[in-house]
Amino acid sequence: MEIKNKKGAVGLVIFFSVLIIALIIGFIAAISISVIDIASDEITPIMEGIGVLDGTSTNMSEYAEYSVGTLDDIVQQLPWVIALGYIMMLIFTLVFIFVVGYNPHPAFIAFYIVLMILLIFACVLISNIYQDIYTGTDELATRLQDQTILSYMILYSPFITAMIALIGGILMFARQSSSEGMGGFSV
Repeated sequence: MEIKNKKGAVGLVIFFSVLIIALIIGFIAAISISVIDIASDEITPIMEGIGVLDGTSTNMSEYAEYSVGTLDDIVQQLPWVIALGYIMMLIFTLVFIFVVGYNPHPAFIAFYIVLMILLIFACVLISNIYQDIYTGTDELATRLQDQTILSYMILYSPFITAMIALIGGILMFARQSSSEGMGGFSV
């Protein structure tokens, strides 16, 4: 009697979960970094303009320039770091398929297509929410418009994640099975 692998569709669910979590993290990170950037731009000039304390020779402006000014420089560079992290998360989803070596049964192709359609709907929803904020005229919208790479990745996330899911599906379902000499499940 031959023992069969009974993993089911867990790998498919994990793959799509990682994709949607990456999108949500990118969305939250873009908004959070914009809010932190606005706060940093408001606080930095105030802290650097304090001057010398009464009765002492301590120049608080100089100390604030070293601490808050340096922190402001870091905050100004965070959008690039977040964008790079977001791109790496999307690349990780394809690497995930190679590392895990998941090879689902061809019967799960319909389930995969349903998950792919749900992923595209979720990406369209998040992309539309982001676009509503992005196209505004307030301070948050201008900060999001300054984050060119991350904004592009989130605004075009339905296409980008659909391509990643399509490539991932091809890699999963067309992979050669380790127990058999032919592709997939000898199909």
